[in-house]
Amino acid sequence: MNKEQVLELIAQTPKGEERAKLLENPEIRTAVLSSGANVTLYCGDVDTSAKHSKGIFANVFVGLIQRKNRSGKLDGLGALGGLAERTDEREFCFLSDESKKQLVGKKDDVVEKNGQIYLTKDIDIIRKNNVLREMQEELCDIGITDVTINPNKMELIEMPNVKDDNYMTNIWDGKGECFAISPYCHVYKDDEGLIDEIVKRSREQATGEVVEYKKVNLFDALSAYGHIGRGDKALENGRNAEKDYRYPHEYLAAWALASKLLGGDAKSMVNLAVDVQNSCGHRISFERIAKDTKQSIDDVANILGVDDETMFKMEKACEIAFMYKATKDWQM
Repeated sequence: MNKEQVLELIAQTPKGEERAKLLENPEIRTAVLSSGANVTLYCGDVDTSAKHSKGIFANVFVGLIQRKNRSGKLDGLGALGGLAERTDEREFCFLSDESKKQLVGKKDDVVEKNGQIYLTKDIDIIRKNNVLREMQEELCDIGITDVTINPNKMELIEMPNVKDDNYMTNIWDGKGECFAISPYCHVYKDDEGLIDEIVKRSREQATGEVVEYKKVNLFDALSAYGHIGRGDKALENGRNAEKDYRYPHEYLAAWALASKLLGGDAKSMVNLAVDVQNSCGHRISFERIAKDTKQSIDDVANILGVDDETMFKMEKACEIAFMYKATKDWQM
């Protein structure tokens, strides 16, 4: 089936599990596949002399957007980024040189090199262009047009099996285009004070999908998935649109960043999982993140750079800590 036929099939399929099952078929998913890309700006360094995780990460912060959707409701926290803008290959062939040139910077797969404009399928080029364009657009929503980053300083977090099909599976109403998405997550160390500058200026002007840009302690960001939301502050799956990451792969990127800063040390990662669990009232679950990103727990372990045993210990430690806290609170 071609793209149009697959979109029609998905549109006629009930939202939720039935659509998800369709997208498990590689041929169907490939027909409607595109990509997205994001970057998490972070600053500061860990303090390895601290005794507990909160102290270790006391001086490490990430920049997160608080978004709203088209209806004006809060739509979760997230990194700078969004869906890729791609070009129809057949249409591109018939464009004039001038028209092709106008697509540079607007379409992530249109590249200019040595005076020549060409279409690329190189995902490493597309993902970087995707981040820069989306970053520019989102910062423009808060009145910032003079801030950018060096794309070559972005570090890709390898997530080869992560899927972001939530919109197509649970939200899409069958009208217009829609895609299954392979997301590409990056981190970028901010040594120039960009986070503070963006935060300051976001408070002065915010339009479009951006409500504000927040500077969040990385330790706190690690618990930002699973808060209960109610009313206008609830996402479609019941999570809190004010306190939670909108996308599970971006939340997973925060954990990957924490692991990177800890050098992937097994004991430190287990301690971190326990400390994060003890800091919040909802369950921290890597198995849930694996499910929400359509991958295995082994994939999550690979993303975090830990072995399977450490991953098991992190998950089990969160389960035990949560149950102990819940029992203690009940007894009180």
